[in-house]
Amino acid sequence: MSRHTVTFLPGGVAVATESGRTVLETAAAAGVGINSACGGQGTCGKCKVMVLGEDGEVLACQLLVERDLTVEIPPESQVRDSSILTKLSVGAALTVGEAPLAQRVAVELAPPGAARHEADAERLLRALRQRFGGAFQDYALDLAALRALPAVGRSQDWRFDAILADVNGVGRVIGVEPSASAAYGLAIDLGTTTIVAALLELETGRVVGSHAQLNGQTRFGADVISRIIYAQENENGLAELREAARDTINHCVESVLREHDLEPDDALAAVIVGNTVMTHLLLGVDPANIRREPYVPAFRSLPTLRAADVGLAIRPGAPVYLAPCVSSYVGGDITAGALAAAVTDSPQLTLFIDLGTNGEAVVARDEWAVCCSCSAGPAFEGSGLDYGMYAASGAIERVAYDPATDTVDYGVIGDEAPRGICGSGYVDTLAELLRAGVIDRSGRIALDFASPRVRVRSEIPEFVLVWGSEVNRAEDISVGQDDIQTLIRSKSAVYSGVATLLDSLNLRAMEIERLLIAGGFGNYLHPDHAVAIGLLPDLPRERIRFLGNTALTGAGMALLAREARQRTEAIAARMTNFELSAVPSYMERYVSGLFLPHTDLSLFPSVTQG
Repeated sequence: MSRHTVTFLPGGVAVATESGRTVLETAAAAGVGINSACGGQGTCGKCKVMVLGEDGEVLACQLLVERDLTVEIPPESQVRDSSILTKLSVGAALTVGEAPLAQRVAVELAPPGAARHEADAERLLRALRQRFGGAFQDYALDLAALRALPAVGRSQDWRFDAILADVNGVGRVIGVEPSASAAYGLAIDLGTTTIVAALLELETGRVVGSHAQLNGQTRFGADVISRIIYAQENENGLAELREAARDTINHCVESVLREHDLEPDDALAAVIVGNTVMTHLLLGVDPANIRREPYVPAFRSLPTLRAADVGLAIRPGAPVYLAPCVSSYVGGDITAGALAAAVTDSPQLTLFIDLGTNGEAVVARDEWAVCCSCSAGPAFEGSGLDYGMYAASGAIERVAYDPATDTVDYGVIGDEAPRGICGSGYVDTLAELLRAGVIDRSGRIALDFASPRVRVRSEIPEFVLVWGSEVNRAEDISVGQDDIQTLIRSKSAVYSGVATLLDSLNLRAMEIERLLIAGGFGNYLHPDHAVAIGLLPDLPRERIRFLGNTALTGAGMALLAREARQRTEAIAARMTNFELSAVPSYMERYVSGLFLPHTDLSLFPSVTQG
C-alpha cells in the first residue's frame, strides 16, 4: 500500500500515512486536534478543513488520503488542549491524612555486622513496622525495590528513602532511593469529553500544576454509547479505545511533569476517576453488557493496581487507585464528586447534580444517598450543536440580549475572538430569547420577530449571536432551531430525572436545602437562567452553589489519605441506584419538561412571577 505525507496548518506538522486513511484519522495519529463529535460518521460537520490548492471546505472524516496533501484547519475546527479549563487551583492545598496512596519515608538502618545477621530486606521492613506499627495490615517489598536495596543502602551509609505505597492496606515498598526533598502524585479525571491530570505534592497536599486535553476517544463518538458500539462493531475497536484513553492520559501526565522539570519516576502514585464505561475502556474490559438489559457492568470496584498494568507512564510499580462505581451509568467520577462535596456528611437534604457529558444526580442526607443517571447526552458539552464547543478559550460562556436595541452582549472564555458556544452560553441564550419573545415556550423561533438576527438558513430558522464580520470570521455564530430542540431535550432529561428521583423518596423540590452543581460548564452557569429554562428546580438562589470539577478534587483527596479512599468506598456501597427507565412516570415527566421552563408553570413560581 502506498504512503503519502499530510501537512497540517497552522503548525506545519507533517505525518506519513497509508493511502486510504481519512484526514481525521491521520490527524489523530499525529496528535493534531480536529473537532469531531460524531466519531467520524460525517454527521456533525465539526471537522471542516481546507485543502490547499482546492476550493471550499471538506470534512476531514470523509476525505481520504490518496496523494500528498497540505490541510489547513480553521479556528472553529481546531482542538487546542491547553485552553481547556481545569478546576484545582494551583497553589491550593488539600488535606493530607494518614497513609497517602504513596509517600517518601526517610529511613536510617543499622549497617550489617558480625553480630547482626538480618538480611537487608528484613532490617528495612522491621524499621517500617517500628515506625508505622498497625497503620498497615502487613509490610512487603517489591522486587524492583529489593534489587536496588543492597547498592543504595551501602552507598548512602544506610540513610535513604523508601517509597511506601498503601496497596489495599499493605505497606508495600515500591522503591529504594537516595533521599529527596519532595514526593508527587497525580489526580486524574478521565472524562468522556476531556481528561485532566493534576500534580500534587504528597507531603503537603499542594496542587503544583495541571494539564487538560480533549479525550482522544472523541474521534470514535461524543458519548459513551457510541463508543460501546464502536468497540462491538470493529475488530480492534476495544483496543483502539483503550489506546486513545491511555495516550491522552499519558500526554497530560507527561506535559504537567515536564512543565515542572520532573521525570515519570517522580510520580509515585495516581488516582483515576471516571464513569463506568470510561473505566472499562481504559482497562480494556468489554463494556458491551452495560447497554444490554439488565445493564450490568463487568466490575464496579477493583483492588489497587500498578501503573504498568494500567499503561500509565509513571513509575511502573506506582499504585493506581480507581474510584469505585455505583452502577452502569453512575461511575467513580460521581462517588469522588460526592466525597468532595461531602453530600453524605450533612444533616441538610442535599441534591448534587453533575452536569457533564451526561447528567447524574444524587439525593443525600447524613449516611444515606440515592442516585440516578439522567441520560442528558453531551449537548451541554457542545456536542451535536452547530457552533457548540466545550468550555475552553474562545467559547461564548455568557449571553445577554437587548431586544430594544437588538444588541447581544456576550462574554468569551480567554482573551480571544469567539469560536463557538459552550453549555453556559447556550443556557443564557435560551433564557434570554425566551424572555425577549424570540422563542416561545416550546422553543420555536418566531420568524416574524423584528430583527435581522432572526433568519432562515438552509431551511432552518436561527438566531445570530455574533456577526462574523464583527470578529473577522467567515461565518456568523448562530443558534438554530434544531440546536434549541436538542438543548430542551437535554435539560428536560436532567430535570425530569431529578423530579422522578425526588418523587421516589416522597420529597418535594422545595425541601432541598442544598443544591450543589458540579461539572465543567457549571463554573459559568447563571442560576436564574438555569431555572428560567427548567434545567434546575426553582429554589431560593442562596441554596444553589457551583462547585466546579468535584471529580478531580475527590481524586486529589483520595490520593492524599486512606480515610478519603475508605469514605469513597463507603459512599459507593451505601448509594442506591435508581433506574429511571424502570419507572413508568419518568417518560411522562420527560415529555412535560419539553417546554420552557415546563408544562406545569406552578413548578417555577419565580419565573412566572418575574
